[in-house]
Amino acid sequence: MKKGAGSRRMVFLLSLMILMLVFPAWGLSAAEKTTAKDWRKGFVEVAKKVKPSVVSIRSERTVTVGPGVGEDFFKGTPFEDFFKEHGGPPAKRKQMGEGSGVIVDAQGYILTNYHVVAGAEKISIHLFDGRELKGTVRGTDPRTDLAVVHVEAANLPTATLGDSDKLQVGEWAIAIGSPFGLEETVTVGVISAKGRSGLGTGNYEDFIQTDASINPGNSGGPLVNIDGDVIAINAMIIQPGQGIGFAIPINLAKTIMVELIKTGKVVRPWVGIGLQDITSDLMKFFNLKEKTGALISQVYAGSPAEKAGLKVGDVVIEVGGVKVTNSQDVVREVLKKKVGESVNFVFLREGKRAEISVTTAQMPEKIGERGPVQPPREWFGLRVSNVTPDLAKQLGLKKTEGIVVVGVEPNSVAQAAGLKAGDMILEVNRQKVLSEEDYRSVMEKANLDQGVLFLIDRAGSTFFATLTEEK
Repeated sequence: MKKGAGSRRMVFLLSLMILMLVFPAWGLSAAEKTTAKDWRKGFVEVAKKVKPSVVSIRSERTVTVGPGVGEDFFKGTPFEDFFKEHGGPPAKRKQMGEGSGVIVDAQGYILTNYHVVAGAEKISIHLFDGRELKGTVRGTDPRTDLAVVHVEAANLPTATLGDSDKLQVGEWAIAIGSPFGLEETVTVGVISAKGRSGLGTGNYEDFIQTDASINPGNSGGPLVNIDGDVIAINAMIIQPGQGIGFAIPINLAKTIMVELIKTGKVVRPWVGIGLQDITSDLMKFFNLKEKTGALISQVYAGSPAEKAGLKVGDVVIEVGGVKVTNSQDVVREVLKKKVGESVNFVFLREGKRAEISVTTAQMPEKIGERGPVQPPREWFGLRVSNVTPDLAKQLGLKKTEGIVVVGVEPNSVAQAAGLKAGDMILEVNRQKVLSEEDYRSVMEKANLDQGVLFLIDRAGSTFFATLTEEK
């Protein structure tokens, strides 16, 4: 073969390969082409089925800003302090927000996120058919970031609600909503993970993770499967990550939605315990053989748990006949119960298995005599507790009074400083602390940016540690 002919043949083969990469369908068999068309048709049908039930939500609220004159302009200059004091009163202005929602009842009930309508003075609902209606909040549930909005309309197209418990990682996920105000946007991905928690929302967390593109404005819109059934409500993204979105499972949302439509509020069962996950350090101090279950770090005064006999230091391993592996599992199982229902707790106390029946009460809405609903504030990633005889025995402490570190958050300032569960805190900024109340009183007044001095007792040896809040 001549050199020129060989070169032309090589160029032809390379060109053919490039064309097959650019136009891959050329390389598919007839059966494969049919399958590809079926998938394309499937997504088209899902969009047609679900979009009529998806709405765009626009909210208006008044926010306070300022002092408007001087403070921001002179920030970082020698005049900053002067204008903080003399810059004038705070100013009020209108703030517009956008989100999405999904119609769940033909009589005008729309499921969305709490943060989409929180504090809204005016809500406009834009329907698929072009109508714009006034929305009113029927009920909200900040703990799950869910809300129901109502519009005066009838015979509206509704979405089909699926079963999020049957979801499998890897199956198709399709998000529909109004990102950045672009209504009826459809994006496709997969279910990346289930049961995500620890995202720092401060609320109940049991998220579905997806890589279907979710952006501001998608919040409150549906995440659906390939059958067009709503499997979750899109809730949040992590910035600046891409392909990492989170949605609230529809089975949880359905329970909340029914209560909000019926009564406008959610009544939850509560047993009154603070929990934390088991770490390697805690396994050592509590003589645990497995890193499973949830450690009780607080029992609220007057709570069902206190009345039943649960104690700080107990490790819950089973709730209502269901084995639990972490604190989120315990919360999930308790929330499945009704107020006034008895729940059997199986736990480890000093390495021995025990059982107690706890009768749930209604979860308090505010901090009161019966203790706070949310865990108390923590500093530097330290979780502390008053020393009790049982806790002292479990941790091998010589002291039976004072406060002890019962947990250290991973990657926290406290962990970087070498503090561990079982350390006793004797002083904070040279002030003795004999109780958790003393500790919190001193910490509330401390200047975290300049550093806080701790005197620590570890197995009879004392040392100072300085912790400074990261900027």
